Amino acid sequence: MRGEVFRRILAARKKSLIAWTISLVALMGLMVAAYPAVADQDVFAEMMEEYPEFVEQIMGLAGGLSITSPEGYLNSQVFANMLPLLLIIFVIGLANKETAGEEREGTLDLLLAHPITRTRVVIEKSAAMLATALWLGIASALTLIVFGPLVDLDVGVDAYVGATLSSVMAGWVFGALALALGAATGSRAMAIGVASGAAVVLYVLWGLAPLIGALEFTNTFNPWYWVMAGNPIVNGVQEANLLLLAGVTAGLLAIAVWGLRRRDLGV
Repeated sequence: MRGEVFRRILAARKKSLIAWTISLVALMGLMVAAYPAVADQDVFAEMMEEYPEFVEQIMGLAGGLSITSPEGYLNSQVFANMLPLLLIIFVIGLANKETAGEEREGTLDLLLAHPITRTRVVIEKSAAMLATALWLGIASALTLIVFGPLVDLDVGVDAYVGATLSSVMAGWVFGALALALGAATGSRAMAIGVASGAAVVLYVLWGLAPLIGALEFTNTFNPWYWVMAGNPIVNGVQEANLLLLAGVTAGLLAIAVWGLRRRDLGV
């Protein structure tokens, strides 16, 4: 039955997803509650102006954003770092569990003994990764949308949608990398280590690129650059950037399909 793998993953990860949802909702609630302490303190904005450009970039305050403004606060505390990084952690863990982890437990070969192609397995596992990341992103954004106006923390629905989709795509891209590595090697250490390491290294490169001219070329292939490009928290959904990230993900999924189809699974 089509979609059976997708539904099985969602059912199996239900408790974990509920726990992550509650944690993220609580975390977003704390971010809302903390905003009044920042909003009227010009000293925070003055302090940030003294920091190197690298720090401003990493904190999501490039392009003239101020940490005391709703856009600057949300970007620096949520959408330029915390939310995408948490989604990356969640999706990489899920991707590893559904490839190398499942192979290690001896359940992947049982799944493939059914009349289902390896290509469909990869596609449905990837769809489950995207669906769970979207759920967590939407839960986070809705918390901010509902409670933010209580403390004058509001940037408009378009900005929330754009920033949330960009964060979700960050998780999906690096999750797809973990899926490809797990499918191609069957190694949990390889899937988690390389995908997580790539996320961190590319994040640092994104922060350093504006300061070091020799690194600017890395923006071309750096997912973090395209996640943040166009300033979604101000300008809303960046369709071209999202399509580009979706294309990168499709390429990684093609590698995952190739890797899974070419190997004899370990038992």
